[in-house]
Amino acid sequence: MIKHKQPTFHFLLTSVFRWYASEDLHEAMKYMDKQKATYWVWYVPCPKTSSYEINFYQPQVEGSFVLAQVEFDKHGRVVQQKEGATA
Repeated sequence: MIKHKQPTFHFLLTSVFRWYASEDLHEAMKYMDKQKATYWVWYVPCPKTSSYEINFYQPQVEGSFVLAQVEFDKHGRVVQQKEGATA
């Protein structure tokens, strides 16, 4: 029997309107894009099932960091990768 390891990280996408946690970044961005509002993409170094607080749109997990800020203009999504982040 093959055992699947639980991911040790997930992405948290936050905006002033909503948040979304997932191991699948494409799925998460697709969900957040529907709102057409600025949001932030966070790398969170714990399983998605972990319990933690989110304060001021930021996960309160040691080692978390923002990968990108996503904005929208008349042409669609504009991703601004954060300095030092590799996606």
